[in-house]
Amino acid sequence: MSDSGVDTVLIERRIAAIGTKVDQMTTKVDKVESQMEEVRKDLKKLRKDFLEMMLEQRRTAALEQATTELVSVRQEMDKKFGNYSVVRNTMVGILQATDAALVRKATISTVSEELMISTPDYWLAPVLVALAAWINNNRDLAERAIREAVKRDNEHTSLAMALICRRNNRTATCYEWLARYFSTQNAARIDADAMVYIDAYINGIFGTDEKHLCDDYMAGWIEQIRNQSPEFENEQSESWAEYFTGYEEDMSSRYPALKVVVKEFDYINKYLGKVEAIESISNDFADLKASDVDERTLAEQVDRHLMELVNSDDSKERNLRRQEEYLLAVKAFGGDVERARELVNRRRDEKRQQTMNIIDQMTRSMRDQSASVDVHKKKTAIQFLGSYINGGFNRYRKSDIPEFPQAITLDFDGWTSRVVTGDEGNALRGDYVRYVGEEKKKELAELDVKVAKGNKSHKIAAVVLAVLGVAFFAFVNQVIGILLLAGAGYCLVKTSLSGKQCAAEAEEIEAKYSKRIQEGCSEIDLALNQWKSAKEAAAERSDLLKLEKVA
Repeated sequence: MSDSGVDTVLIERRIAAIGTKVDQMTTKVDKVESQMEEVRKDLKKLRKDFLEMMLEQRRTAALEQATTELVSVRQEMDKKFGNYSVVRNTMVGILQATDAALVRKATISTVSEELMISTPDYWLAPVLVALAAWINNNRDLAERAIREAVKRDNEHTSLAMALICRRNNRTATCYEWLARYFSTQNAARIDADAMVYIDAYINGIFGTDEKHLCDDYMAGWIEQIRNQSPEFENEQSESWAEYFTGYEEDMSSRYPALKVVVKEFDYINKYLGKVEAIESISNDFADLKASDVDERTLAEQVDRHLMELVNSDDSKERNLRRQEEYLLAVKAFGGDVERARELVNRRRDEKRQQTMNIIDQMTRSMRDQSASVDVHKKKTAIQFLGSYINGGFNRYRKSDIPEFPQAITLDFDGWTSRVVTGDEGNALRGDYVRYVGEEKKKELAELDVKVAKGNKSHKIAAVVLAVLGVAFFAFVNQVIGILLLAGAGYCLVKTSLSGKQCAAEAEEIEAKYSKRIQEGCSEIDLALNQWKSAKEAAAERSDLLKLEKVA
């Protein structure tokens, strides 16, 4: 116990006991916290499992609902439009049967008339009757049936009759129907199917349009689009000019030495890049115009479209068909409604994007570089867009053309010189060697000055140390005298070593400048050769800058 009467040992024991309890409490708190973390993890997993279970239930319910609704939609389609499918199948059958001559004319007439009765509002039914009457040479019935079909659906009837006439080599009648079909088209909303028939017409698949029944529609479509914007001509010209800039190439890989050492390289690069582009543009269009259209393949494509037209849904069926498409997507994705809706919307967006004005349709075909674009589409586009393509080409050709330099400036390694013909190699190399030689002389002179200063300092130090050494040895302290004399000897040795080091550094300088001369002369030769090549290319192809038409 201390003098103050306070039992410090007891206090220390109690503090220690409190510390132990605090440690125990901390351990318990840590344990509780660990247990709480486990509980949180379990709750998180439970929530995730619950959400997945709910999602799975919703998908299962959506799948069951889609399956049920699909049956209902198809039953409704069959109830309302079941005969439409029969008419389509019969039409395809008759087209194929007449090709093979395997069915009696009377049978065709009977079947078509029965379907006309059972399908009172479908445009294809009277077309079927007309086709049967045509086969049986019943002109009066054919004309009455056609009038009814046109009344029900002018566009589809006209197209179907045009394709059927083409199939049967009735050229004059074909063009009458094709012109009627073209009259139903809106130039601002031409779809991919319509483009097939336009391509076929332009490339002569329908035969010779002796009466020019369709030409006026073609011209009218262009005029319709042109009148939509007062800036149309300028926009087309600007668009094609911008497109042609994509043909330009960087000449750096062809003339690497010029890029590195010639100040005027940007002008050379721009000039030759444009000339190269114009030649490529001209060659591409020339090859395209000279290419042959595979008429057989295009004719087969038109025939396939006839079958697709015959088998296509009627507008009255469209709503149910869309419902069917969505429900089939829900089934395909196992009840995932969001993915199904996304797929359907994407398909519809793609279809809408395929419909655009006729100028944009042809522009897209013309600029499409993929192998899937047929030659006939590009040739059609050239016929329609030729004036705009040429306008854009001239705009591109005339814009931003630098003068090709008549002389160049070599600029590297601190040395510059002018070049005109490219045959000045000897003079340039000599000038460069003199330039480098002057720099070498300066560096060697600096080395000599440096060595001379060093030797002078060492000699002065040697003399001073020698005098001091003799004095100390004779009068003060022999040991110190000897050390001073040794220092004088060291300074004399350093003078000798400096001479050897100077010689070594001089050799390094000689080697360095010899390498510079070798590399510099090589750079000059490369630049001169490439300059002559660039000048020849510019001279030989400068007439391309006068080209006014490519399409």
